[in-house]
Amino acid sequence: MEGFATVVQVLSDLAVIALCVFLVVFLVRLKTALGVLEREIRELSARTLPVLDNLEVITDKIRNVAENINDQVELVRDSINTVREIANNVVDFERRIQARIEEPLLESIGTIAAVVKGLRAFFVRLKA
Repeated sequence: MEGFATVVQVLSDLAVIALCVFLVVFLVRLKTALGVLEREIRELSARTLPVLDNLEVITDKIRNVAENINDQVELVRDSINTVREIANNVVDFERRIQARIEEPLLESIGTIAAVVKGLRAFFVRLKA
């Protein structure tokens, strides 16, 4: 029985050694893979930083353009309001002029028409 225990212990020691060798090989491959991954991340980071800087510049320019557009829209809105006020003032001025001139003008035309009718009647009477 003692020989069997020795054989089992030797086999278990060999299994542990084989497992350690496998783990060493696995860890070496993992280290290599992690080194490649680290290199690729560095390259990606080096390529990404200029893109991010450009993106920041583009974002600032877009923000400036949007602000300028807002300013221009406000100017157009103010101009439209000014034109609207001017148009309203012209319409009000036209109404005031029409109110002041129309009635006296109609009265004058009525008076002239009456004078013409009177003269016509006078001349008709004079001829007869």
